[in-house]
Amino acid sequence: MSIQIVVEAPREVRLRKAQKKLEILWSDGELSSFSCLALRKSCACASCIRDRQVGTLTLIDAEVAIDRLEVPGVSGLQFHFSDGHYRGLYPWAYLRELAGLTTCPGEQAA
Repeated sequence: MSIQIVVEAPREVRLRKAQKKLEILWSDGELSSFSCLALRKSCACASCIRDRQVGTLTLIDAEVAIDRLEVPGVSGLQFHFSDGHYRGLYPWAYLRELAGLTTCPGEQAA
């Protein structure tokens, strides 16, 4: 049996292109900040997952940026990175997990 964590859509999403970072203001008032590089490295598309599983070395430019983002429905974000990668959908729950703000029932936040 798996536990599914439901995360509400945030109040605000800000792409800070000059700083190469994304900020998310969650509905509970928490603010998360992500570097574009960290988001690119965390891509969970099938291709990136396969590459990590088989140990394929993927070089990602440390200066990678997000050229644009889309909100495909209400479930999360899709990023178009400056290196041409755009396949991964980043659901709200996954972004919350990456921010270290998600806890499972019975766990306390660190």
